[in-house]
Amino acid sequence: MKKTLYFAFFLSVTAMLVTGIAYAGYNWAEPIIAENRITTIDNNISLLFSKEDGYERNSAQLENSYLEKNYKPINEIYEVLDSDGNIYVLIYNTSVQGRNGIIDALVAVDPYNDTVVAVSYYSHTETPNIGEVYTRDVEVAKLVGQPLDSVQVDVISGASTTWASIMTMFENIKLHYNAEEVHIDG
Repeated sequence: MKKTLYFAFFLSVTAMLVTGIAYAGYNWAEPIIAENRITTIDNNISLLFSKEDGYERNSAQLENSYLEKNYKPINEIYEVLDSDGNIYVLIYNTSVQGRNGIIDALVAVDPYNDTVVAVSYYSHTETPNIGEVYTRDVEVAKLVGQPLDSVQVDVISGASTTWASIMTMFENIKLHYNAEEVHIDG
């Protein structure tokens, strides 16, 4: 009986120590994690819209404010403000499965007229000169200005898997945009 009590006491003390260390570690790391998250968001936004041109992240935007439901391919949505402090675009940070791996993209949508403003594929492992062609400026330029409800992506011979992935990405964005009623009247 004594051994059981000693063992229970040992486990209790060990659990308290581990909990205390975890709590202290979280309190130490949490501000660093938050700062790194903000830096990452700012870096992502700067891929499409620079501060020098008067655009900046809406620092008052709450985390996950557009993601009330779980939309798995959409990682985050950022509000970008113009120099007057008005919402200029919403940037969807999204990921889809491509032919050779995950395709990570930023898609900027004008919430006033529901059109694609900019696209940046910031990480992918698509086949060079085949699926990778979709990430080139020529193909991205074809997407800019298209209505979000009817985005058309040209099919490139030999890259149908990448094409299907990009179409899925835009379908997911459209689904979220319409379901969450993101459009702004004004």
